[in-house]
Amino acid sequence: MKKINEILSISALLLFGVASVWGQESHNLTGKILSNKNKPVEGAIVTVMDTMNVTTTKDGTFQFSLKDPSKAKEISVWAPGYFSVKQLVNDRQHIIIMMTPEDRYKYNESMILPFRREGEMELSDYTSATNINKKDFMPGTSKIDRALTGQIAGLQMKRNSGMPGEGSYFNLRGIRTLTGDNAPLVVINGVPYMPDKTSSELIGGFTRDIFQFYHLQDIQNITVLKGAEAAMYGSMGSNGVILIETEGAASNDMETRVSYYGSFGVNWNEKRMPLMGVEDYKHYLADVGMTISSDPQNFYKDFPFMQNPNDPRYNYLYNNNTDWQNEIYRNSIATDHLFRVEGGDNIAKYDLSLGYYRENGLMDNTSMERFHTLLNGNVLVSQKVNIFATLGLAYLNGHYQMQGMDIATNPILAAYGRSPMLSPYDKDRDGNTLSTYAPHYYGRSTNRSYSVSNPLAIINTLNAKNRQYDLNMRAGLHYNPFRELTLTGTVGMFYNYNNEHVFIPGQSDPTIVPVSDTYGLRENAVSEGDVEMLEVFVNLNASYKKTFNYVHQLNAIAGWQMLTSKYEYDAGNGRNTGNDFYQTLGSTNTIGRHFSGYTTNWNWMNYYAHADYTYNNILQASVNMAIDAASSTGTDVSRFYVYPSVGVTLLGKGWKLFQNADWMNKLNVRAEYGLTGNTRFSSTMGGFYYSTAPYMQLSTIVRSNIPNTSLKPERNASLNVGLDLSVLRDRLSMSVDYYNNQISDMITAMPTTSVHGSGMYYANVGKMENKGVEFSLQASLLRTRNFEWIVGGNIAKSTAKLKALGGEKQVILDGNYNGMQLVNRVGESPYQFYGYQADGVFSTQAEADEAALVNRTGRSYSAGDVRFVDQNGDHRIDDKDRVLLGSASPDYCGGFYTQLKYKGLALSAEFSYSKGNMAYNAVRQQLESMSTTNNQSLSVLNRWTVDGQKTDVPRARWKDPVGNSYFSSRWIEDASYLRLKNVTLSYTFSKTVWNFFRSGTLYVTGENLLTFTDYLGMDPEFSSSYSENVQGLDYGKLMQPKTVKVGVNLKF
Repeated sequence: MKKINEILSISALLLFGVASVWGQESHNLTGKILSNKNKPVEGAIVTVMDTMNVTTTKDGTFQFSLKDPSKAKEISVWAPGYFSVKQLVNDRQHIIIMMTPEDRYKYNESMILPFRREGEMELSDYTSATNINKKDFMPGTSKIDRALTGQIAGLQMKRNSGMPGEGSYFNLRGIRTLTGDNAPLVVINGVPYMPDKTSSELIGGFTRDIFQFYHLQDIQNITVLKGAEAAMYGSMGSNGVILIETEGAASNDMETRVSYYGSFGVNWNEKRMPLMGVEDYKHYLADVGMTISSDPQNFYKDFPFMQNPNDPRYNYLYNNNTDWQNEIYRNSIATDHLFRVEGGDNIAKYDLSLGYYRENGLMDNTSMERFHTLLNGNVLVSQKVNIFATLGLAYLNGHYQMQGMDIATNPILAAYGRSPMLSPYDKDRDGNTLSTYAPHYYGRSTNRSYSVSNPLAIINTLNAKNRQYDLNMRAGLHYNPFRELTLTGTVGMFYNYNNEHVFIPGQSDPTIVPVSDTYGLRENAVSEGDVEMLEVFVNLNASYKKTFNYVHQLNAIAGWQMLTSKYEYDAGNGRNTGNDFYQTLGSTNTIGRHFSGYTTNWNWMNYYAHADYTYNNILQASVNMAIDAASSTGTDVSRFYVYPSVGVTLLGKGWKLFQNADWMNKLNVRAEYGLTGNTRFSSTMGGFYYSTAPYMQLSTIVRSNIPNTSLKPERNASLNVGLDLSVLRDRLSMSVDYYNNQISDMITAMPTTSVHGSGMYYANVGKMENKGVEFSLQASLLRTRNFEWIVGGNIAKSTAKLKALGGEKQVILDGNYNGMQLVNRVGESPYQFYGYQADGVFSTQAEADEAALVNRTGRSYSAGDVRFVDQNGDHRIDDKDRVLLGSASPDYCGGFYTQLKYKGLALSAEFSYSKGNMAYNAVRQQLESMSTTNNQSLSVLNRWTVDGQKTDVPRARWKDPVGNSYFSSRWIEDASYLRLKNVTLSYTFSKTVWNFFRSGTLYVTGENLLTFTDYLGMDPEFSSSYSENVQGLDYGKLMQPKTVKVGVNLKF
């Protein structure tokens, strides 16, 4: 028995030892790391359990020996030159992970999201946001607005004109308000940026670039928020948000790094308006001259060459053949230089940039010059406290020419209208050209009815300039009481001072047509104006991030922010200094001198909270809440309103079916719903305000409005659903979104009686629906070890429909030129052109008699006049016959691109397009009116001249007594276009050259080299200002230049 017990004891020990050895057996976790070209990634660092690291072999494989595989919840991979990857293991024994190169064209996995830690880039799958990274900015592009054009689905960017220093109209997802700001909110380094976007009061047709103080190479990332994340900005985020992050201090190794970005370019544009030459012009002058006076001698007195073209007494005045367009346009240059220095270590680091930029325009005396600097600093005070700061300074100096429909001061219109028979310079009787500019008179005639300003004199003697000083500051502190919690305080400020000066000569030399008004004859004029903007921002923020058991990820944010802004404008206008040498207000006459200005304050306060939760990388959910108030609402209502939003996303890549599938890289299905508001409208609508007005020799103060003290924010119930898909090792990526915005409490101008003698009354009585679809695609058509061909693009369609206007069926908006009107009508899209429908020309008098139509003054239409459609059949063409003629909003718009890349050599091209946007060509209306002695478009060669002639161009008649040039469908054109925005050939080297350059890029780039359009104006891409109600109005803007640049981006 004793032996049996010993045997049993020994057996038990053996069994226990075997079990122990079995329990300690290692389990292998294996895998392979591949690039997106299906090549193994050697040397990648693979980590599991946050502590165990291995490095991949030559064939990209790795292996872990795990004692307890259940503890291996998460695996992460890092390799130089690739985006890092983090995945859940989910009981897999063999893992395949695909790495994406950081330099992949038009690709970036992370983006800026609101109120995250300084410099922290967030990977976001749960919101409809799109971003552009610095690496994808085209070399040679230095402007933020031009870099964004055509790049993001739903974001429409239109350059205002080719005048240096002008900005771009921008809109995200169409029209959502009639009175407020339709543009997305711009946030720079976490600070909302709300500049004064008012067009210049003094420099005709000029709207400054609100991004002009920043160089594109100082920008690290631009993210556009369209969905729930934008709701964190409450009543300022209704139209989306553009988040801009500048380069930050990032050095960690005590090494000082220097970079240089430089380019030199040539600007030109050979396009010209087709105008009549001398012989065609003489025939036209004869036609219109017969309608000036019944006595031909009266006509010959002012135009003697029409009676005797060879008379030596005045032949020297008219024997010219001047191409006025060639006289005013020229080729010009642009140069750009930026130095960046960065350095520091883990404790303190800095980033400093110094830049100079100059762009000369297509006309003499047009230029914009910028000197700027930007400094970023970051100091780690302790392990828990980090201080950061940004300081930017800029000085701008600009010289411009007047734009707009004033032919007296706009050299473009004057070049169109001035007779080709006249000389730019005075001549003696022997025909010798003198140094003085020819006067505005038509040769020997002193009748100002025939005068046109000398375009060359305008360019060289009219003085329109501005100088701007810009200061932007931001400072803050991060405090981490423990790892998961970050407390942040931020203070920001934007300040801008803009001084404008305009002098219009004419006292000493009568080269510019003077103006006659209630104050008499203005022979010269002086205008001086100052604009100041001050914006102060404060933010307190708390963010909490934690992952529980590798499965539950929580990110929570809460905070408070306040913005206060003040805009002040002061201007003085005077006339008739002693001569053109004196160009100050103090030298002007007291009669006609007056002062004007305004002060606007806008304040905003916001409380916000955000939480997003991710479960097992297969489901994300988020919720946002904002409570805010703005000073623009009425004084008699509660100013705080609540704006909630929610979102949910299914993350297909986290499903077990796709975790190891290298052909499936992303499959996200998103849905978001939110309630936002819009308080970005004038503070003068909800309270009393007063303005100055000139009266005789006095500057008076008058009440300017009927306030609505119960005015509330506009409300927007927004739905967004979307799909993000990337397959075949990211060779094919696409994103599609559908959105629907239901706007209520929309502020609308209400009709008021003239008894009040003041501006409009505004009320929350409107409703609008705004919906659309966006689609973007990128495909790698050919990909080998050293070569890749990528194509991509986006398209967006947005429609807006008015559903209510406070009981009104329509509200008519009068334009400021030649009877132009817009209309907002229930059931239609906003801002439709509203004019007469033209139906050809009466070919015979019999046709005209049969129609028996009269114009609004009772004058009958005759043969050769335009046949307007009598919509109501009362035989009178008046305002009751106006119809909808389309709008400036495109049916769809977007952009596309392609890149061919072989090793370091790359050829890239970017296009932008717009389809279905209508435009009012006011310039063509002036050039085809045939009601003056000014030169006309070549199309008037087809004008009606004899009974029975079939044509769409009416007859020539002095001062157009019947109204053939009324605002009508004759002047509304389809301004659709396709533009080659940029084509670039570049070579990039990443190895040290001459022991001096660490890396760099050499490039040659062309901008706006090709434009395809049927539009008859000089440029189909134009904008009169940042406002929606003046889009599509072609008011004599300078065309955009074509540009070729050569440049370098070097790192030392």
